Amino acid sequence: MPAMMFWKTKPEEKKAAPAKKGGFPTVITRDMHILGNIISDGVVDFDGTIDGNIRCQMLTLRANGRVNGEVIADTVMVHGKIVGLIRSRHAHLFSTCHIEGIVMHESITIEDGAFIDGKCKRTNKVLDVKKPPVENYDAESGEESKPVKMLENIRLIS
Repeated sequence: MPAMMFWKTKPEEKKAAPAKKGGFPTVITRDMHILGNIISDGVVDFDGTIDGNIRCQMLTLRANGRVNGEVIADTVMVHGKIVGLIRSRHAHLFSTCHIEGIVMHESITIEDGAFIDGKCKRTNKVLDVKKPPVENYDAESGEESKPVKMLENIRLIS
């Protein structure tokens, strides 16, 4: 029995680790154009175009990826273009990224060559990605504004 003296349980009694919810990432390729919102509890790997908001646990925006709207995620890695508000605990802006808007973050990494036309605001508030998309958020004051009628703001793509 000396081989088992360091184990707390016998090898056959070890339980398998529970599988993570949504273990596979959601992948959107470059030929996809979305008019609307993406809401996910997991990882989103985005290389397409979206006129709307993305809310997820982790977003990787690839080089061809374009977001015209808000991004709310625990971790955001941007290689592409975002026009709008980014709310994230950890923001990683790579040299190929193009940001037009406000980046609200707890920590941020910006590579040399990244394009940012807007503001980077540090916040100590913990981001709650379970909340619905912040459509009425006023980034200047840090508060929610009056309700926006979403159907009046939708543009048709031809």
